[in-house]
Amino acid sequence: SRASVGAAGLLGGLAPAAVGIGLYAVWLAVEMAVLRPARDRSGGDVDRHSLLVLASSNLLAPACAIAVHLLGVGALSVPAHWQWPGLVLMLVGIAIRWSGIHTLRRFFSANVAVQRDHRLIVAGPYRWVRHPGYFGGWLMFAGLGVALANWVALLVLAVLTVPAFLYRIAVEERALRGAFPEYAAYASTVRKFIPFLW
Repeated sequence: SRASVGAAGLLGGLAPAAVGIGLYAVWLAVEMAVLRPARDRSGGDVDRHSLLVLASSNLLAPACAIAVHLLGVGALSVPAHWQWPGLVLMLVGIAIRWSGIHTLRRFFSANVAVQRDHRLIVAGPYRWVRHPGYFGGWLMFAGLGVALANWVALLVLAVLTVPAFLYRIAVEERALRGAFPEYAAYASTVRKFIPFLW
């Protein structure tokens, strides 16, 4: 019947959004479990509150995006197959972020800090972008916006999160340039936030 077709279409449109929200929730839980014990206190802490800024953005932006989605503010009338690529972006972003964390291994810390035996890592995803963790996080957020099929959510997630990422990157760049004389040469050939672009 016409009613059942309409219900099926509605469910098809909601499915990618629901999966996206669930995927974000799983990512957040894993991130909290990983980041909580990863605060470094062995070296010089030069964080400048960037952890607080980034964590606040990473919590508030998705919360606002999901809220406007649930309220129907900014909803886009698009077929469900336009939303599924957003989930692919989310998975790719998470993979890039976690690949960066894995590559750093013991040099990874939640706060910006230079450890006593720290060395510059330029392998793995760091060959393509200087801060793959933040690029991956941003890509994951942008994917969530696409999966929600909501232009307000996409604006919040893909645009309004950028200042927090850039502030964190600026703090890290200052610490890395101070700790590693060779960092300037590395930075001259590898983009800082988006591979090959920015």
